[in-house]
Amino acid sequence: MIEKAHNGDVELAYERIGPPDGTPLLLLMGAGGQLVMWPDFVLRLFVDHGFQVVRMDNRDTGLSTHLRRYDNLPRKQRPAYTLGDVADDAIAVFDALGWSGGHVMGASLGGMIAQLVAARHPDRVRSVTMQSVSPSSSPLLTRPRLRTMLRVFRAVAGQSKTRDQEGEKWAKLYRVMATPALPEDFEHWREAGRLAFDRGLNPKGDMRLAAAGFASGNRRPQLAKMTCPALVVHGDNDGMGHWKAGRATAEAIPGARFVRYPEMSHIPNSTQWPAMVAEISALAARGDAGHRPRGADTHPRR
Repeated sequence: MIEKAHNGDVELAYERIGPPDGTPLLLLMGAGGQLVMWPDFVLRLFVDHGFQVVRMDNRDTGLSTHLRRYDNLPRKQRPAYTLGDVADDAIAVFDALGWSGGHVMGASLGGMIAQLVAARHPDRVRSVTMQSVSPSSSPLLTRPRLRTMLRVFRAVAGQSKTRDQEGEKWAKLYRVMATPALPEDFEHWREAGRLAFDRGLNPKGDMRLAAAGFASGNRRPQLAKMTCPALVVHGDNDGMGHWKAGRATAEAIPGARFVRYPEMSHIPNSTQWPAMVAEISALAARGDAGHRPRGADTHPRR
């Protein structure tokens, strides 16, 4: 069931899965992705590890507010909103759920948002997991592969006119961004694209979210302020961002753990998720045991 939270005039759609007394975990999807992009089997894995999982649509995405008043904003003007504003949306969802504290996991742009959720709200975030991220927007650090980027641009080119077209777009994107791309996973991404079409596409909003991420620049000063246990995971074969960007993220966060997965690309496949969920579960246990309020000393580097 879809529920709604509010951050000012921005309405945020979210859905919870799992027992009400489960360990609270918020999932943040990357650019252009709606909450339906989280595979059901991943949600079940988290629930089996004792979590109550909440997945949300970022602003300008899915059933959350589409900020169309910015559709004609001149390109030379500053972004319509900042990545910090998007991070504060996550805390609005915490508030609507009645969570005094919880755990956050974000993928790609969602991982960048998660960084700022933890940095801006250390009294609310007990642990943070970031998948396929960097500590800055510099392409010299992320070093995306030109061939991968060209294949991604070709996969997403054009606006879908039917739900099946959007489904095929996401299936193609999965093929480009997962290693190896497993046949059993294709139907999830195809159906997720169809559902995204039904829920409402917002290409200009996708661009605004991406612009907010790019404008966030060097986030190392914010990362240095993080006090909760942190995990950075990255795949060896991520064509959207080199694994060294993930390692640099962990190095910028006091006490962060970095885990590098062989063969994994930008989107994990169904065989790669169980190990990640186990890592996140162990991190959450440490966060719940050692959560400290705003202003506490940072954890020693492990």
